[in-house]
Amino acid sequence: MAEIKLTRVDFRLIHGQIVVKWCKAFEVDKIVVIDNVVAGDEFMLRVYASAVPAGIAVKAYDEAKALRLWNKNRFGEGKKVLILFKDLETCHRMIQAGMDLKSVQLGGVPQMQDRKAVKRAIFLGPKEMQQLKELHDMGVEITAQLVPEDSKYDYDGIVKAYGSDK
Repeated sequence: MAEIKLTRVDFRLIHGQIVVKWCKAFEVDKIVVIDNVVAGDEFMLRVYASAVPAGIAVKAYDEAKALRLWNKNRFGEGKKVLILFKDLETCHRMIQAGMDLKSVQLGGVPQMQDRKAVKRAIFLGPKEMQQLKELHDMGVEITAQLVPEDSKYDYDGIVKAYGSDK
């Protein structure tokens, strides 16, 4: 089975911070993107794959295939894997479907009409806060952190920054 080094929600998916900071910090050799749209877009998959250094594989799976591969071998024998979700909703759905992820890190979550900033570049609304609460209640460690050098917010810090009750 693969070793899951980091599970991250980041709407930009593979970008400079992922490649330069997170892949190095966790010494990953495989990035798995779980997104129904990206999994079916060969052009975008090639773009993402071209952005990473040699030696790091990039795969994109739709939710159904990701769940099958998770149950088979956690995305590859002997691999050190970074799992990326474009949005919290997909991450939440996959964990509820049986992906036993121990922790989820929030990275870039875009600003939208009903969302508030909880940390630079991380905006959450009532729907996302409910999803985080459900994951937290399931025992998933929730953190928010843009780059390894930044301070890390835990679930309680996210709730406090959002300004709501747990």
